[in-house]
This record gives sequence, C-alpha cells and structure tokens, in this order.
Amino acid sequence: MRNLIILISIGLFSCSESADDVIHKHHQALGDISTIENIITKADCQGPDGSYKTITKSSFTDDYLLFLQDYDYKPNPFYALIKTKEKGFGLDTNFTNQGPLSNAIIAVLKAHEFHEMMLQPDQRYFDLKQLEDTVFFDQQCTQIIGSDHLGLPVRLYFDKKTHLMAGIAQANPYKKGEVICVHFEDWKFNNEVPLFNRVNIRQGKDDQYILDYNKIIFNHPEFEELKLKEN
Repeated sequence: MRNLIILISIGLFSCSESADDVIHKHHQALGDISTIENIITKADCQGPDGSYKTITKSSFTDDYLLFLQDYDYKPNPFYALIKTKEKGFGLDTNFTNQGPLSNAIIAVLKAHEFHEMMLQPDQRYFDLKQLEDTVFFDQQCTQIIGSDHLGLPVRLYFDKKTHLMAGIAQANPYKKGEVICVHFEDWKFNNEVPLFNRVNIRQGKDDQYILDYNKIIFNHPEFEELKLKEN
C-alpha cells in the first residue's frame, strides 16, 4: 500500500507541470532575447501552385509588419503593411495605400511571422493550458492548447528534449474546420539564439508549403517602419 501511495504521488507530480513551466523551459533554451527589436526574414518558398519569395520586416516590440510576396507563377505580387492586429493596408509595388485589409487577412499575414511566433509564444497566444504529450511531425512533443487574438483555437508543440517550440497547429480563419499545421525544421544551434531555417506547412488534406530561409536578421541597422503613401 505504501509503494502504491508513492507511485500515485510520483504520477501526480509528473503531471503537475503547467503551460507556464513549458514556456519557461522554452525561454531558457532560447537564451537572452531581450535585445531583439526587429526581425527581417527572406525565404524561398514552394507551394501547390509553384515557387515564390516571401519577405517579412517585423517589429519585435509591437504588431508592425511589412509583408512582401512575389510569385513566379503570376504577375502581380502581394504587398501589405500591418500596423496593429486590427489595422492593415494593401500596397502596390510603389508602397502606396490600396485600401484596408480585413482582420482575417491581417491574422493570416501575422501568422507568417514564424520566428517571432517561436520567440514569444506567450505574447501571441492566450489562455494557454497543457495537454498530454503527443507526436507532431514525427517529433515527441509537449502540447499546449490556447487561442489566438481572433479567439480561434491553437495548439503549440515543444520538443521534449530541447524544450524549443517545434511548431503550431491553428485554425484557418478563411475555411471553417480546416487546420494549418506548421513545423519548424533545420535548426541551427551555433547562433546566439537557436533558429530554424525551414518551415514545413500542411494545410487541409493535401496542400503543402515549404519556406527555406536564406536570411534571418535581428536588429537590422537600417530597419525603419514604412510611412504609408496615399493615393
């Protein structure tokens, strides 16, 4: 009976880790990120329709995002400026205001800030609670459930060995019932902060997107928030 009580106590203790504990271990594995003020990324991308390039220029301290996508398979690029989670604008190639964006489009564009998402998950997602461990893209992970700023459900995954965020599964704001799974891959640990260099996205049943990063820059000396031009 005494041994049974001890085993029950150990079992209760092993399940007592909270979402805050998981996030804390993640931040410990990252190291000091307090000096990061902005992030610029460039990626060569492949999707169901062909290849394209994605550039993001993000402030780490607020919601500012300049989003640029150029496609090999269609003539017109997609450029956008996000100022807050409720305020964003489409741009032409001269960075002139082409009109406001919906909150759903803003949410999709902000969801492309994959490195910022990984670096500060506790500031981007809410009501976080730990669930049972699981396997995510063949990776043993601790699992957390929560919601984004639209109130849509998300699941965050953290590698059991490194404690770093392995990816996210989130509801598609455009298609009810569809889940977008994002896996962070090709990690490099010889940087000041551990970083992934590839994103593997599975959307719905069949669609897959791959983003291979050729540039990830913190605190670019020429980073400047775009001043919007009006038509």
